[in-house]
Amino acid sequence: MIPKLYQFNFDLRQLRYFWVIANCLSFRKAAEELHVAQPALSRQIAQLEESLNCQLFDRQRRQIKLTNAGQYLYESLPSIFDHINTITMRTNSIGHGKINKLKLGYSSAVMSGFLPSIIQKLNTELTNCEYEFVETTSDKLIRSVIDESLDAAFILYRPDNELLDTIPIKADETGVVLPNFHPLTQKSEVTFSDLIEETLILFPRDTNPTLYDEIIGQCHKAGFSPKKIIEATPRSVAIAMVAAGQGIATLAAPLKHTCVTGTVFRPLPKAELMVKYSCISLKQRNNQSLEVLKNYIFSDLQ
Repeated sequence: MIPKLYQFNFDLRQLRYFWVIANCLSFRKAAEELHVAQPALSRQIAQLEESLNCQLFDRQRRQIKLTNAGQYLYESLPSIFDHINTITMRTNSIGHGKINKLKLGYSSAVMSGFLPSIIQKLNTELTNCEYEFVETTSDKLIRSVIDESLDAAFILYRPDNELLDTIPIKADETGVVLPNFHPLTQKSEVTFSDLIEETLILFPRDTNPTLYDEIIGQCHKAGFSPKKIIEATPRSVAIAMVAAGQGIATLAAPLKHTCVTGTVFRPLPKAELMVKYSCISLKQRNNQSLEVLKNYIFSDLQ
């Protein structure tokens, strides 16, 4: 979709001309300062006014005066010019390799776990790098990496995709969120065999099929199929449903601080369920900052 700005048929030169005229309130003086013929300058301003569909100058008097619309534009232009200058200079710097930009995606459990230490490490080693972060589900992060809108992403499983370079990251413990009145809150650790009569509030399978299937597999291993499954996203909604007494939810241990009033977190045994994080990037993606990121993961997070 073309940005709405393009419905206006004017250019930066016309804004610059307007700025100079507004400063001196004289077409003649502005033409001299700009080294432009006065009739040509008048035509450019008339085109700008036509595009904006409003009058910028009151020309009825001997000395021109800004209209209310003109005054607003005049006051707004410095920030616009500064922003355009910043964009232009940074685009040039990125184009010449003076600044690298690294776009990273993550799932919420990652930011509550190891991602802050990664960012801190990168800030130390990459003084010429800027970062952009996107939080969403693992399945959407995978698509964003494949379509190259992200350089890399930290997700909650290890996908088998020939397009991706997948680096395993050490796993985290998981647990369940229980209503605070639930009998299982009396236990320091809950096992899957304890959940035989429970309604499970899980994330939609397509957001993380590997972990979803592992949860169901652990139920089968404990000798039962879940009595009922409710799918909810994001996890904050699932936790709220637990507080309302609708079932129990699984949760990565780094997110246990998100449990709300009326809920209690209890860990599951490590042998039963772990969140197997990974960092994914497109195999053909070449980025110096990305290589530094990968090297740090290999040396510190495996």
